[in-house]
Amino acid sequence: MNAVKQLIGCFPRRSLARLLEETGATPKTSGPSRTTAELREYAIAEFDLDLPRLLNLAVREELDTMAEFAKLELPAERNSIGRLRALLWRWGAELEAGNCALFGSELQPVPVVLRGKLVQMRAGSGAAPPTTELPRPVPLVVEAPTPEAEPDTLEELLDNAQAILGVRLGAATRDKGAFGTRIAELLGVRELNVAEPDWRGDVEIKTVPVVHDTSGWWRVKEDPAISMEDVDPMSKLLKVLWIARVADADDSPILSWYYQECDRATRELCARDLHTRPKGGAGATTRGWYLHKRFFADSGFLRSLNG
Repeated sequence: MNAVKQLIGCFPRRSLARLLEETGATPKTSGPSRTTAELREYAIAEFDLDLPRLLNLAVREELDTMAEFAKLELPAERNSIGRLRALLWRWGAELEAGNCALFGSELQPVPVVLRGKLVQMRAGSGAAPPTTELPRPVPLVVEAPTPEAEPDTLEELLDNAQAILGVRLGAATRDKGAFGTRIAELLGVRELNVAEPDWRGDVEIKTVPVVHDTSGWWRVKEDPAISMEDVDPMSKLLKVLWIARVADADDSPILSWYYQECDRATRELCARDLHTRPKGGAGATTRGWYLHKRFFADSGFLRSLNG
């Protein structure tokens, strides 16, 4: 049984029209002669295999309508829209599967709630440090190392990344590049400020600010900068050592690392999520390439932090 079809079946005409407008979809039928039934069939086709997308686009009134149809008990906290989306997802997934036996497996991954939206944290091909606890706890304080020389091999670079977990970087400043510069120093890497990747022109080192979501999971705070507009951003993303920094702590602990080499799937994510925007504060005239936060949910980065 299709959960999307069941839920959209309870939508009034105004909700169907709003959803289709939100997606940018244009129904095959046009003009005032469109019937509610035609709009409903088009909406079902639009969301057929993507229940989380439907629930994320639905507003509170529509979520309440779906919950009433599904005979779900509404969350006690009336502002808990993310909790309501999660309940509706579970109802729909159980309806389609017949039970919840596979929930949490690779066959039926369970989305988490980040900023009130359902997010599927997909597995990736990257490498991350081992852990016995997920979501990853903030590491205990460690003394900042002082590498005597630049690492000769990738293995040494990753060993250095492991050694800085728990280092406190201190309070944030107006210079957003300061954390990246400090992390490069801790890794023993000399920043060249050129278009080539940071470590020997082979591996780019990027700092990603992460924060605790109200749901308890780690999420990426903002789109990280990749390069200036006149530099090909893919030249920076072929091999990347992502360093997760806790941005909602005053002392900015280093939480974890994730090493990723660009395969076909990652390249497709980059093509989807790279975008340009002004680089700097108000009135900035330069532009840079940035990577959308959703990249980290699909690339394996968030999965390495949250499990």
